[in-house]
Amino acid sequence: MSTIRLPANLSDRYELLADELDGFDDADDLAEYVLESTAAEIERGDAASGAADSADDDVVEDRLEQLGYLEK
Repeated sequence: MSTIRLPANLSDRYELLADELDGFDDADDLAEYVLESTAAEIERGDAASGAADSADDDVVEDRLEQLGYLEK
């Protein structure tokens, strides 16, 4: 198992969050949860999120075109 060292400012933030959230004993528990959740999301591919981002981009591009800031 590898050890990951968080920068002091991030460790402090995680410590505060761990105190506020139920289920986390300390910053290390919270960091492990975040890393595991992120890895699972990446492994899933989270296609639905990507499709939503693409649709949002299209809406923004259309609006910028309407305002004259973008030409297609």
